[in-house]
Amino acid sequence: MYVEAKGVHKKFGENEVLKGIDLEVEKGSVTVIIGPSGSGKTTFLRSLNALEIPEEGVVRFDDLAVDFSKKLTKKQIADVRRESSMVFQSYNLFPHKTALENVMEGPVQVLKMDKEAARLEALALLKKVNLEAQANQYPYELSGGQQQRVGIARALAMKPKLLLFDEPTSALDPELVGDVLRVMKELAAEGWTMVVVTHELKFAEHVAHKVVFMDGGVVVEQGDPSEFFKNPKEPRTKQFLERILDPI
Repeated sequence: MYVEAKGVHKKFGENEVLKGIDLEVEKGSVTVIIGPSGSGKTTFLRSLNALEIPEEGVVRFDDLAVDFSKKLTKKQIADVRRESSMVFQSYNLFPHKTALENVMEGPVQVLKMDKEAARLEALALLKKVNLEAQANQYPYELSGGQQQRVGIARALAMKPKLLLFDEPTSALDPELVGDVLRVMKELAAEGWTMVVVTHELKFAEHVAHKVVFMDGGVVVEQGDPSEFFKNPKEPRTKQFLERILDPI
């Protein structure tokens, strides 16, 4: 087991968004989390990167374990963030830096990598996501799909053990979605460990090793994609899939 979350609880004021999430993620696997808006998917994903700090629960990455019921030190938070990298829904690129500079930023500032080494690695990563020709362009000169692929290259540059994707295609025009999903599919084929929050059910069906359905702050059902989509066990899962797959 690479990542294990147990009993993760998170509140915002009186609103309990996560009500005891348990999840196991195997090394080299793709776990896709689906569910309606407000179900806690993004909050849980952000908790795996310590962008949100739950009130309770334990998260383990191999030999690193953090207990959220105890106040975390800055070092513990930094350790968690070194394990994983997040690809955000809204790209979150530095607008005053080129694509190349955006990808270099983390390795130089956080990993203290030599600038020339970071530049060469960033160029290789931009080539990997089919953006080598756009290396010197600024975010405003790029399409949404291109910006998101820069975001993926930036996440890879940190050499994480776990890649987290928060609805990476939801802000994109439909024509641009395929370019991003193709890159994600290639990463999955390379054996990256990935947790993906998405509404792209075909991606979940064809690429995921496990599909998790969340609603109301709990995991309602999880399983192998072929079984999950063909024969969901829980009535709430069936209702959700029917509304998504046959909305008319």
